[in-house]
Amino acid sequence: MKRYPAHKVTPLLVQHPDLMEAWKEAAQEGRIRAKTLGRENVVIVEDAALIARLEALGLKGEPVVEEA
Repeated sequence: MKRYPAHKVTPLLVQHPDLMEAWKEAAQEGRIRAKTLGRENVVIVEDAALIARLEALGLKGEPVVEEA
């Protein structure tokens, strides 16, 4: 599970329609969550395939530790 700044993910989704479709599917299945940390909007991605795709496009996420 990794966290990405929403403002960096959005342009990639616009540029890659196939990534957008996979993103929508993952969102419907609950494998993506949006969250606000302080003043930053972030997206938490649990889908390993999406994480790999984002990293292949040059976007490195931060590991997320779930709170109990």
